[in-house]
Amino acid sequence: MPYSRRLFLASSLLLVADARAQSPVEARLKARLAFTLARFTQWPASAFAGPADALTICVLHRDAALGEAFAELAGQTVAGRPIKVVGNPDKALSACHVLFVHETVDRSAAGALDALAATPVLTIGDAEGFSAGGGMVELVNVNDALRMDVNLKALRTARLGLSSQVLKLARHVRE
Repeated sequence: MPYSRRLFLASSLLLVADARAQSPVEARLKARLAFTLARFTQWPASAFAGPADALTICVLHRDAALGEAFAELAGQTVAGRPIKVVGNPDKALSACHVLFVHETVDRSAAGALDALAATPVLTIGDAEGFSAGGGMVELVNVNDALRMDVNLKALRTARLGLSSQVLKLARHVRE
């Protein structure tokens, strides 16, 4: 991996590490982390209909600040693909490439993880036990800093790859 990409990854994740209690600031940090994780994720070719298709980030939430923070990502690009942001999607979650599940969503909605297990959808959440419950990346607040726990088994089942540079920065990596 080129030095500039490693530097970008490290600086993006260090910004997230300084999350404080302010909801809009923390929401922006979570959105930026989801964006950064998408940049370092490899999807199978079958996840997209064509080379110019948008990368769809879906956000399940009941938090206005989080919705606004993710909306700011729309139009940016990941691997040459424009980002499309869908808040609280009413269609099949399998149409998403990234699914962020906020802690404000009740457990029944978060239960959608079981249905997505073998689909190439990167699942990120900030509820306690998200990765243990089948999610791929759990954001954990440790001493007022956001850290990541990664569920490698869930990533493999979905045929997704996550950069080894990201895995090195994770607090815990579950097999």
